[in-house]
Amino acid sequence: MVENRTEQNFDEMKFLLKAFEKVELNLNSSMQQLLGPGLHNVTLLLQNNVSSVVHPTTVTFNEKIKDFKVTTEKYIGFHPHYFIINATVSQGAPISLSIQIKSTESNLTHFNGSLFCQRDCHSMVIDATLSQPGMYIVEAVAVNNISLSSLSWALIETLPQIYNVFISSLKPIPSYSRNYVYAFVRGDIGDYVMTIYLQGRPENHSFTISKLEYDHKDLPSLPFDAKFYKLIKVERVLYHIGMQQVTGFIRNSKQSFPFVGWVDVLETSSCLENLRIRDGNYQGGFEKPLKVFDYLTFSVDFKFTCKNMSEVRYKWFVFPVATDMDMATYTYEVEFEKKSFEPELIIRADTLSPGLYVIKVKVTSENVTSDVLEGKLKDYTLIEITKKKLHFVILGGNVLQADNNMTVLRFESSIDYNKYHRHISYNWFCSIKQEELPTRTVMGKIQRKDSCFDWHTVWVTSGHVMEISMNELRQSEHYYIRLIISGPHYDATYADQKVVVQARPAPIVNLKCSFNCGKYFSPHLSVILQLECDDCLRRKWTLSPNPGHQLPLCDDQEFCKLNASLLIPSTNVTGTGYNIHGENSSVTIFLNALSSHSSGSCIILPRMGSAYTTKFNVTCAGYIEGKYQLMYKFFLQEKGHRYLLQYGFDPVLYDIILPPGRSSNDVTIVVEICTPDQSCVEENLFVTLVDNYDVNDDVMNELDAALLSNNLQKIAQFVLVLSSTNKLKQSKRKEIISKMAEYPMLLLEPVKQVADVISHVTNNPKLLEETQLQDVQDILDRVESFVPFSASRYDDVNSIVRSCMTTTSQLMRLVRFYPFKNEENLRMNRLGKLLMASLTPGEDAISFETESVEGRMIKLNNHVTNPFDANTSFVQLSNLQSHITDDVINIEIFRYNSTSANFSPFDLKVDSVTSVSITTGWRDELPISKEIAKNLKLEFSLPQQPDKSKIWLRVKSECDGSACRSTAIGSAFIDVEGDSSGSMEATILNIVVGNYEGRVKKMKMFLTLVGQVITMARKEFDKEATHYRWITKAPFVGFGSYNVTIRADLGPGYYRAGTITSAVFSVWALQCLHWFDAKNGWEDSLCKVGY
Repeated sequence: MVENRTEQNFDEMKFLLKAFEKVELNLNSSMQQLLGPGLHNVTLLLQNNVSSVVHPTTVTFNEKIKDFKVTTEKYIGFHPHYFIINATVSQGAPISLSIQIKSTESNLTHFNGSLFCQRDCHSMVIDATLSQPGMYIVEAVAVNNISLSSLSWALIETLPQIYNVFISSLKPIPSYSRNYVYAFVRGDIGDYVMTIYLQGRPENHSFTISKLEYDHKDLPSLPFDAKFYKLIKVERVLYHIGMQQVTGFIRNSKQSFPFVGWVDVLETSSCLENLRIRDGNYQGGFEKPLKVFDYLTFSVDFKFTCKNMSEVRYKWFVFPVATDMDMATYTYEVEFEKKSFEPELIIRADTLSPGLYVIKVKVTSENVTSDVLEGKLKDYTLIEITKKKLHFVILGGNVLQADNNMTVLRFESSIDYNKYHRHISYNWFCSIKQEELPTRTVMGKIQRKDSCFDWHTVWVTSGHVMEISMNELRQSEHYYIRLIISGPHYDATYADQKVVVQARPAPIVNLKCSFNCGKYFSPHLSVILQLECDDCLRRKWTLSPNPGHQLPLCDDQEFCKLNASLLIPSTNVTGTGYNIHGENSSVTIFLNALSSHSSGSCIILPRMGSAYTTKFNVTCAGYIEGKYQLMYKFFLQEKGHRYLLQYGFDPVLYDIILPPGRSSNDVTIVVEICTPDQSCVEENLFVTLVDNYDVNDDVMNELDAALLSNNLQKIAQFVLVLSSTNKLKQSKRKEIISKMAEYPMLLLEPVKQVADVISHVTNNPKLLEETQLQDVQDILDRVESFVPFSASRYDDVNSIVRSCMTTTSQLMRLVRFYPFKNEENLRMNRLGKLLMASLTPGEDAISFETESVEGRMIKLNNHVTNPFDANTSFVQLSNLQSHITDDVINIEIFRYNSTSANFSPFDLKVDSVTSVSITTGWRDELPISKEIAKNLKLEFSLPQQPDKSKIWLRVKSECDGSACRSTAIGSAFIDVEGDSSGSMEATILNIVVGNYEGRVKKMKMFLTLVGQVITMARKEFDKEATHYRWITKAPFVGFGSYNVTIRADLGPGYYRAGTITSAVFSVWALQCLHWFDAKNGWEDSLCKVGY
């Protein structure tokens, strides 16, 4: 509630006498009713034109206390355990509550406690503890300013207490065999007797709790911290199959504590063993909770020895607990819909309230033919949801320049609105003094003299976007903007932006972050910035306080890519735009690096072994975790491409096999260690392998177990290695593809593994059936749909896209793949756009190569008119500016091996087909814009160039009295052959004459049909060159024989009569053919060869 009041004008006499001024704030009954009884905070803000003072105070509305009562348990335990004292009133606030617990024998006080309730005092709770046995009386007093002391009391007795009992067999036990049933008991120190009923028969066990903490060895994970529990073992033979209820009670001299538990009894021994959640904990029990930063993903690992007809099922449970000593109960289970039945569980920070949670997984194996339960295991881990701060900035930079000609200022945060809009609130503020901006929203709704709108609140609006009209702002040279973001799961945090107003007209500039954005950047990745300016003639980039200052590679570029080596932990980047009149505007953005974790080390053992046979282990140690646990990713690196073997919180990778080295005997394992905010370090480990082409049956059995258990990480570890061997038969590839088609794509890591597995399992596409081809298409479609949602992690996205490209190019090698050819051609084009995600205009092209496809992707600025990659490209593009109206040109070129990629349906043999696609635009923080300006597609063939041969030229010198001029003349015979199916109208000759001796200064070429004297075409070259290329433009009338006459100008100099010289000569025909998908054939219309 805000009350604004403007007082009378300045009184000089009061000022000179320093008189006291009394101002009454009248809180009427409606205001008091709105606030309610109790203690309330009041903030008094006094301000004039030159100063302001803030004074906090309180106001209390008292209400009489009625019906004061105190309740607690009759029997309570000993310290360090606490018991609860409940105090209730029917009305009254505020209340000062005091508690005393006295011995009934000595009247000595053993506990003092107090509590002050400001308002809403109907129920008050105090935690108390006692350390001595005996009888006690609890005395409670409640008082406020208008109520006399109210007294209440209760009688209690201290006795050793039992707090929790957990019954378990720890693992399913086979029937008709002697096994243990375990009772975990948490209680006070003392003597007890436990009566337990197993299959209806009671059994008594006396035991003593002699200490509060125990050191249990070799226990599996439990839904509590087992060190606080006494363990009692009961040995028994159980006969009934299924879930068996275990009941009983534990008693002391005056009390009895009942309990109920369950044990699993199977017909035979369980075929599931060693189940564990990949949480980095190998000790059993709870070491410490995993803290959720943004999300946590949990998967499991276990040994699987069930039959081939077994079906593995997963069920995840989430239970809130008060402490790690407390047991999880089904009463408070959190619902997770269908996702809780997947092999992986994703916990997102904004889906649970802050607190501790126990995660439980239950894995069962059932024979699908007999419905017999073959195996059942459980495992647990502990997580903590904490409130966190969202890292964000106000778009446009920390310092933004504007001019008086602007009509509206628009401000927006870097927060993904679609992702967070249900969970956070926005509040915008504007002031001419930064110190007047509030850190709490309510303080911004008080009228301030330094508001951007004269005497008004500095609070402007809510919502993720704020627009301010310039004519509404008070006159100032600068303004300060603050955005406060808060939410139920997020601590309130803010970001500022300074707006500097220039009197002179200047270009309007905006600095946008396109990659590695936010309040903090990841130090191992580049940062991509874009300086937007419609009327800038040139641009300038500077860094500070980095000693390099200038960024010459970025000057006059709209985009600037800052490599991690240029950025120190705190860096200011300024972009300046200049218009045609020399006026400039600047924008500055502050970049702060995420803190990196301390370095450790990783090792692989053994360092040498046999391919496909030796089991290797990778272990990392010494990496110090901060508030959040580290994520470990293990990759197999081949030909510069990384394939994901395992991810999670485990710092170890056990029992992997490796393929033989490709170029040498060395194989590289890359380990990436990352904090949840993607601050990463990498380690490269090398192992030497001896070639071994024998894959033993145990390896294949382990792959079968991974497939049956739907263990994606294990599947990837085997398929990535075995796909190049003959052990991966057609039936096995079919099974793998079927598993990948069903696997849920919820996170980037499993999507990466699915893409990697598919790229390997399709490396021999002839082994695939039609149904598998369609499944692979569906998988690629799902991956394509998922990738744009993860575009902020471009390094991982590019790796996924490359695997999809490999799969696509492999499928195109199939002859029976005609129905999909056009679709896959378009898919390569779409994937190329995604692959360009982290490129900035002017960078080197991304290259990609498989057995059937070579690709290049590049971004250019709109002013670029020179040929694209002229020295190495398969197509030379020129005059691009005539096609492009947007700010960026995106070019994708794919060259297909026409025989492998199936582009020759009518026996028209060509060597390659090149697809060119041009699009424009740069979408915010996404890979590529929509095709809004131009989408040019060309497909054509470039047959292989023939071997070069020599052509002999006769030299003739013409001299006068002072100088000589020498010319070399010769001819070559060309025979153009073909059949009637070829279209000669599209055939063009490509003639190359080499001048490798350096004599030729100019050259002319003439083309005539043999037996005729009429010149059909001619070409002149007026400059000296190492070779002369003539691609004829005139059409031919048919097949036949032709003469090419060459006249080379050798410049000044005399050659004696009869001198013979030579040149290197080659010629071939280019038949330009456009691939027409509608008729699945070639066309020669609208086709032109680039050169």
